[in-house]
Parts: sequence; structure tokens; C-alpha cells
Amino acid sequence: MAEVRMNRRQLLASGAALAAVPAAAQRPAPPADATALAARMRSGETTARDVLVAALDRADAAQARLNCAVLIDRPGAIARLPADARTPSIPTFIKDLNDYKGWPTRHGSRAFDQVPPASANEAFVDAFTRMNVNPIGKTATPEFGLMCVTEPLSHGPTRNPWNPEFSPGGSSGGSAAAVAAGVVAIAHANDGGGSIRIPANLCGLFGFKPSRGRLAGQKRGDDPADVAVDHVLTRSVRDAALTMASLQGDGGAGLVPVPRLAGPVGERFRIGVVTAGADNAAPDAEVLGGIARTRDLLKAMGHNVLDVAMPFDGGAFARDFTLLWAMGAAEAVAVVNKGLGPDGVARLEPLTRHLAAMGAGVAPADAGALMGRLAGYRDAYNAWFTDHDLLLTPVLARHAIPIGLLGHHRPPADVLADMMRIVAYTPVQNLVGAAAMSVPIMQTTAGLPLGMHFAGRRGDDARLLDLAFQLEQAAPWAQRRPPIWFGD
Repeated sequence: MAEVRMNRRQLLASGAALAAVPAAAQRPAPPADATALAARMRSGETTARDVLVAALDRADAAQARLNCAVLIDRPGAIARLPADARTPSIPTFIKDLNDYKGWPTRHGSRAFDQVPPASANEAFVDAFTRMNVNPIGKTATPEFGLMCVTEPLSHGPTRNPWNPEFSPGGSSGGSAAAVAAGVVAIAHANDGGGSIRIPANLCGLFGFKPSRGRLAGQKRGDDPADVAVDHVLTRSVRDAALTMASLQGDGGAGLVPVPRLAGPVGERFRIGVVTAGADNAAPDAEVLGGIARTRDLLKAMGHNVLDVAMPFDGGAFARDFTLLWAMGAAEAVAVVNKGLGPDGVARLEPLTRHLAAMGAGVAPADAGALMGRLAGYRDAYNAWFTDHDLLLTPVLARHAIPIGLLGHHRPPADVLADMMRIVAYTPVQNLVGAAAMSVPIMQTTAGLPLGMHFAGRRGDDARLLDLAFQLEQAAPWAQRRPPIWFGD
């Protein structure tokens, strides 16, 4: 959710152009991740063409049941195959908030139905596609990435392969559904308020949000209003770690480079735990149960676990983040109005227009005061890590989100209030620029995935990856498959 600020440049360009299910059965071998697929291609065990055609066939089948894609480009993907059959070429998807040359970027919005194809790749997408990956299409997202579910009026709801009555989350819900259902091993995602971690949590995937300024295509400063980052959703920790190590910048962001980790370093951490949301409400019983079991697991692994309290008022933080989010929506609506006029704005969803009205009414002096408060949250958060090294919280206040719970038929003010209660934990790391991840180590009593949310400070990416590798060994998840599964 809240990706709209990151995509201001694409939006401007587009505007100009427009003028409870049982757990899946355990199987003897986990599905191949991208690293294993690449090794199989290099060895000659399989070919890039065979892998690609199988992925395209799975994508077509998954689309009929999950509605995870907005575009599948079979001819284009086949044309991009490498000449050498042993050159790895991993099928993937690009989220439909980012430009990929030759494909339209519709931002999950009916207002952009007629947008022309992008003329160039966005910077992160360009770097990602040089990593021996082959995009086969674009994945569904809520309008402008503003919601924690993927149910846009433009395309209808994307469904969770663990239970199609539930949402895969948002805003990277299409990418999460595709990876979780075995269509591809890795897919592009971005995170401006939890949009990598939320769908990872709901779909049983590993979702890592890098530190602000870490990866290609991002500004190098530490502006608290620059909340969104690009990365990937994966089934394995090593796929995410390799992607991040490959796409990190040159150190211009003041961050120590992340080494190419292939397994745990084994550091023992002091891990602080927060369970109360922004309004001091407790999450649901399934989430609390997962936190309790995670505490026990961490202690058994040799980590020190302690309760901590957030270093600022959660209610004030939530109000300020919502205001920043609304200002981003106002910018997006202004672009639509400039390119398409009132008819285009009328095609936007009720929540988008509601948020934009909130953001458009912010006076310059109030906006300046908001930026000062955002910097204060960032500084308080970074100074907080004295008695603990890392943080454990829920990802969401709910363990699952039924399709339609945050539906467009409801008054947008009510949807916004409910969504902010559900998304009570992940926006903190976006605003402060910190590294964070959802790790799929838990399940609900009904067998649904339940990710646990870990975070550090800005620059703590390697420490979090170390912990993720440790958790992957202590509580492996790779063999879990959802009831709707298309993989090998």
C-alpha cells in the first residue's frame, strides 16, 4: 500500500501521454526457487525455453482461478529467450505500477485503460531485468497501490491460492499470488506502507523491504517522505538475498554494502517485541498465538527476547502517515485531472478520491510541519535501538482478509479507518527508511500462512537476512504448498 508517491514520475509521464482452508499436503521435495532453476539451466538438466513455456502455461491456468495478472505476453517472453540454452532465464512478473518497455502501465486504475505502452524501463525494472530474468507479464495491483488488498474496479479481485475467498493482500497482491501458486519463483514487488510484507505474510512467502536508498532506482538521500522501495517476493531467502546484493547501489546512500549471503552468519540477537497497534489494540488471537510461538522459537535458537514499547505515540504516527499518503493520492488525482479532465477523475475509485480530498486541503505551512514530524519519528526510531538489536511485531492486526471486507461498496471513510486498524505495524519502517521483512514461519490453526514481521534500523539489511536464514533452517516452509498450486 501507499506506493503512489514513488510513482509520481511514471504518473506524470502517463498523464502527458494521455493529455479457512486446510494446510496443503507436505511433499518430499520443495518447489525449485530461482537459484535452483538457474543451476538446472546451467547444467543442461533443462532449458530456458522449457522453463519459460511451462511458466506461461501455468500463468494462463492461474489467471483463470486467481486473477493475478493484468497482462501475459507469451510472444514477447519467447522472443526474449537467450540464444544459448544454458544461459539462465528465470520467468518473472513486473508489478503494474512500474514501467516496462512495450507494455502499458495502468496503475490498477480504470482511468489509465487507454494509456500507451511505456517507451522505456523504469530504473529498478531495468536493473532487475538484467539479472537473467525474463518478464512474462504484469501483475495486478490496487489503484495506485493505495490499498492493502488487491481488488481494483479495473480488474476485479485477485484471490489467494491458500483460500480464494481471502485476499492475497496488497498492493503487490498479484505478484504474491503468482509466486505462492507456483507460477513463477520470483516476482517484482514494491513497498510504500507494507506492500511487500503484507502479501508475503498472507501468501506464505518471504518478503524483504530493503533500507531506503539501498537498491537501484532510488534516491540516495534519507528523506522520510520517500517511503517506497522496490524489491521482489520469493519463496526462499537466498533468492531475495541474491537480488538485493546484485541490485544495491554504489554506497552513495551512506549504507554499508550487503554481502552476498547464501546462508546464516549465525549472530545471536536481542529482539524486542511489540504487539500493540497504533491505537493500542491487540491483534487477533491467531496473530497473538503466532507471536507467542515465535518468541519461543527465537529463545530456543539462542536469541534474547524482550518486550519493548514504541518510541513515539502510535496514534499520532498513524495520523501523520495517513496524511502523507493522502497527499500522494492528491498528486495522482491532479495528474489524472490534467490529462483526462473531470471524466477521468470520475473513473477513479471512491477511496482514491476521498484520500485526494484530504491531501489537497493541506496548506503549505501544515505540509512543512508534517515533514518536520516525519523526521522526528525517523530520528526517534533510530535512537531507540539501544537495549535491542532487532524488532518483532505482527505484520497485520488480522491473520486473513476476506475478499470484499474493504470493498468499494462501503463508505470510503469507513474503509480507510478499517484499513488503518489492520495495517498498524508495517508503515513505520517505510517512513523511517528501515529494513524489514515478513518471514513465513508460522501457520494459523486452520493452516493458513502467518508471517512474522522483523525490522531493524536503516542499514540493518544484512543482520535481518542473517536472522531470516536462521529461521529458514529452524522452521522451514519451502515444502508447504497451497491448495491452488500450479508448480511442478
